[in-house]
Amino acid sequence: MARIVFVLTYPAYHGLSGSTEWLSWDNRDSRLPALLASMGADVEFWAVGEETRTLLSDPRRGTPYPVRLFAADDRRGRSRDHVSSALNAAARDDPADLFVLIGVDGGVGYKLYDQVLRPRTRRYAIILGGGHWSRLVPRAAFIFLESPVQGRRLTRPPFWRRAYPAARTQLVGQIIDFDVWKPIAAEPTYDLIAASRLVPYKSFDEIGRLSPRFRVAVAGDGPQRDALRARYPHIAWLGQVDRAEMPALLARARVFFHAGRRDYLPRAIIEAMACGKPVVGFRGSFDDYAIPERCGLLVEDRDYAARVAELLADPERIERMGQAARDHVIAAHGPATSRAVCATLMRLAERGA
Repeated sequence: MARIVFVLTYPAYHGLSGSTEWLSWDNRDSRLPALLASMGADVEFWAVGEETRTLLSDPRRGTPYPVRLFAADDRRGRSRDHVSSALNAAARDDPADLFVLIGVDGGVGYKLYDQVLRPRTRRYAIILGGGHWSRLVPRAAFIFLESPVQGRRLTRPPFWRRAYPAARTQLVGQIIDFDVWKPIAAEPTYDLIAASRLVPYKSFDEIGRLSPRFRVAVAGDGPQRDALRARYPHIAWLGQVDRAEMPALLARARVFFHAGRRDYLPRAIIEAMACGKPVVGFRGSFDDYAIPERCGLLVEDRDYAARVAELLADPERIERMGQAARDHVIAAHGPATSRAVCATLMRLAERGA
């Protein structure tokens, strides 16, 4: 039986209220191990948390598997840099055929790579999130991509960096529950809505400039909250919204506006599309794979205001795009993509064994 250990490369509480919030999420991270367990793999998921404990995954996500939380050595400083010596010690002794790192540049992943994976030549794969490169990439047995943009940047890098083989990459879709994230009939309260942590690397200037003209709302909290509220008083700052309430909130908006410039395929975009909302995002990290033309707008700094205004003035176009958006995510991010990724993970683990 192949043994596969998933490792979250950021602490489970990074950017969240705590590990409990992370454990409650129904997403790709929780669904892939469950699907592998149903295929007969011996699967565990490890993460750094506030305390050490072991529990079973939520059976509503699929076949249960052990989730092990390892207490952080020191929780001072930036959470992305927190690590656990206990996690690395467990990895040294574990007979895993394959480690699967979730994310490419978190402190947990770096420490695991430096102390266990590289010196002991352990086999590992990476599932990319918002980044695409770190010193973990060259020795990875396989890399799963959120977007073709990441693939191009890995396989056709700057001249000073070695190209990663395209044959060892595969797209991995987001995984959401389409019975939860679905269109809900409601009278629109907002023209535009964004959902994001209020942190420096997210840009709210663009949606802020639209707020005097259109009804704009932002769901989310973070360290930039007070500064952003003072800068853009016309925005309805909704604060942290429980994920269970997000589909109903999205139903009250006409269009979803993504605030980030450093993402490739954030789950928030997929969830909005599944709820039948056109999505506006900026070219760069995003391409037609993330936001197809029929599902929303890929805009640039010079034209976003005019193009958003044009879309909001056309209710029939919004309705067509919303329906196309839901059809697209069901086709592109449904169960079939997950099964293909799991089949690759099983092959990698069997080779490792």
